[in-house]
Amino acid sequence: MMQEKKIKGEKLGYRPLSEAELRPDDRTRAYATSQAKSRTARIMNSKLRKASRDMIESHPNSAHWFCLRVETGKEQAVETVLAEANVEAFMPTEKLSRVQKGRKIDSFRPFFPGYIFVRCVPSAEAFSALCRASNRIYGLVGGSVGCYVIPDAHISVFKGILERADVSRMPADKSIGQGDRAEISFGPFAEFACVVTAVKWSREPRASVRIHVEGRAFDIDSMPLAFLKKL
Repeated sequence: MMQEKKIKGEKLGYRPLSEAELRPDDRTRAYATSQAKSRTARIMNSKLRKASRDMIESHPNSAHWFCLRVETGKEQAVETVLAEANVEAFMPTEKLSRVQKGRKIDSFRPFFPGYIFVRCVPSAEAFSALCRASNRIYGLVGGSVGCYVIPDAHISVFKGILERADVSRMPADKSIGQGDRAEISFGPFAEFACVVTAVKWSREPRASVRIHVEGRAFDIDSMPLAFLKKL
């Protein structure tokens, strides 16, 4: 049987070099890279102005909520990019608690992995800028032409549910199973008919569902079973 050998040695300290310690050519490259990133950010922020809060303030009655599909696991990074460009973005999260070595550890995860909600004044320029704001953004739910407009009331009710943190106390129809058709009753996707593709049973059961917008299918991997009404 092979035995693993532990390698022991002095732990080396690490610190990044200061600008003064860089060689002239390295300093030049670092400066050029920094300038290029700043220039790219300024250009993108300029393009995103059509989707920014400034446009909402100028045309408050024309603003609506829309849904962006993004890379799962990169929701926070996308929200940060949009926030820095003064775009009103909403990435709902839920708290997870676990006990590790006798200590309670809290963490947060996106409520709807792979989706972020944005409020803007709709226009071709705004939609184009939003979809190009990051390579982590895949597009709008429904596409740029037939995109899904989320009623303000759906967002307001959903935010109220999150603030009360009472999803786990909401009654769920435990007869819902894979292959069933259901209607989404709460949240940004309320009033959509869907097909249940999987159910994960737990204290707060979740379902994976598929909805269709303008003939295109969109999968939602973590929908509370309590949000569904069996058809």
